[in-house]
Amino acid sequence: MNATYDPALLLASCCVATCVAFALLSLGARIAALDSERAGFWLFGGALTLGTGLWATHIVGLSTLRLPIAVSYDLGLTALSWCVAFGVSVLALYLISRDRLGPLELLGGALPMGAGLCLMQFSGLWAMRLKPGVTYDPQLLAASAALAVLASAALLFICFSARRLSGARAMPARIAAALAIGAVLCATHYTGLSAARFTQGALCAAGNLVGGSWMGLPLALISIGLLGAVLLLSRMDGLASAERSRAERQRAEVERVRRMAYYDAVTGLPNRSLFNETLLRQMIGVNGKPPPPFGVVYIELRGYRALVETLGQDRINLIVKSLAGQVSQNLHEGDLLARLSHDGFVCLLRQHEARSIETGMAQISARFKLPLQHESQSYRLAWGIGMSRYPENGTSTQALVRAAMKLQYELGGEAQAARQETVSALGAA
Repeated sequence: MNATYDPALLLASCCVATCVAFALLSLGARIAALDSERAGFWLFGGALTLGTGLWATHIVGLSTLRLPIAVSYDLGLTALSWCVAFGVSVLALYLISRDRLGPLELLGGALPMGAGLCLMQFSGLWAMRLKPGVTYDPQLLAASAALAVLASAALLFICFSARRLSGARAMPARIAAALAIGAVLCATHYTGLSAARFTQGALCAAGNLVGGSWMGLPLALISIGLLGAVLLLSRMDGLASAERSRAERQRAEVERVRRMAYYDAVTGLPNRSLFNETLLRQMIGVNGKPPPPFGVVYIELRGYRALVETLGQDRINLIVKSLAGQVSQNLHEGDLLARLSHDGFVCLLRQHEARSIETGMAQISARFKLPLQHESQSYRLAWGIGMSRYPENGTSTQALVRAAMKLQYELGGEAQAARQETVSALGAA
C-alpha cells in the first residue's frame, strides 16, 4: 500500500517544529535567569506548552500521510505519545537552563531525548493498530534513531549556546537557530515515516477513537497560537522581573545613601544627624500633651589621639566597634546610642516603668567603669561623662547636648594617669 504526503500539512508541521524550537530557546534562557521557585514554575508550564507543540508536530506530520484507507488512532497510545513529548520537553528545558552543559551532560541528555523522540514518533504509527501491522525498513529505521539522537544533541548544544546571547544579536541568532532545529526535527520525523511499510489491504482497528480533520491545519494553528501566548507571557514576566530588579536596586541605593547620611561607618551606630532628628522627635508633644522627661548622656574617650598614635587607626576602630556592641546590649527599648565624633558617644535614655532616667544614667556610667573586652583581652579606658535632663537642662536639642557635653566627672581615675595606663596596656597587648 503506497503512501503519499500532503505538501500543505508538511509545511505546517515544519512551521510548528520551528515555533517549538524558538520557544525552547526563549524559555531556556528565561528559566536560567530565575530563582529556583519561579524557575520550577516556568519549567513545568513551559514543558506543558513545548510538549504539546512537539506532539502537535508529530501528529500533524502523521496527518500528512495520504493512505487509501480511513485513518484513525487509538486514544491510549496517542496520549502516551503526548506524555513522551512532555517528558522530552522537561529534560530539554532542565538541561538548557543549567549553568554548565559539558560533553557528558550533553551525551547523557541526547540519548534519552533521542529515545523519547523515536518512541513518540513510532507510538503514533502503532496507534493506528493496522491489521496487518506496519513493517519497517531496518536501514531507514536505524538512520531515524541515529538522527533523533544527533538532533537532540544539536538542539541542546545550540539552545544552551544561544542562551548566552544578548542585545541586538540575540533575536536574529534565535530565529536562525530555530529554523535549523525545526528542520532537523522534521527530518528526523519524516525519516522515521519513510521507514514504515504499509501492507496492501491493511485497515485501522475499529475501536480507534481519535481521528478527523482537526489533526491537520487546525491543530497546527492552535499549537502555534499556544506557543505564541506562552512566549508573550514569558516576555511580560521578564519585563516585570526587570522592573522589580530595578526597583530593588533603587531601594538598595536609597538605603545605602541613607546609611551614609545617618550612620557611623565604623561602629554602625546612628551619627549626629540621626541622633538630633530622634531627639527632636522626642521633644514633640502628642495630642497637646508635653513630651515625657528623658535624659541625655555624653561619653568622651580620653586620650584618643595618643591611643591612635600608639596602636594605629585600624585597631582603634575595631576596639570602638566592639565597645559600641557591648554598650548597646545594655540599652532598653526606645533608648538610642549614637556616635557624635571620633571620641564622643551620646545616649538618649527614655523613661521606662521598670527603670527611671536616673537609674538608666547610673547604669550607663557603671558600664563605662568596667574594663572593655576585645579579642580575649581586657582594657581599662578613661572616660569623661556628662548628663542632661529634659526639660530641666534645656528644651532644645542643642541645649541638651551642650549641657551633657559639660563633663561632670571622669571614670577610670585621674585623666593623665588613666590615659597613660590605657596606652601602656593596649601597647603591650
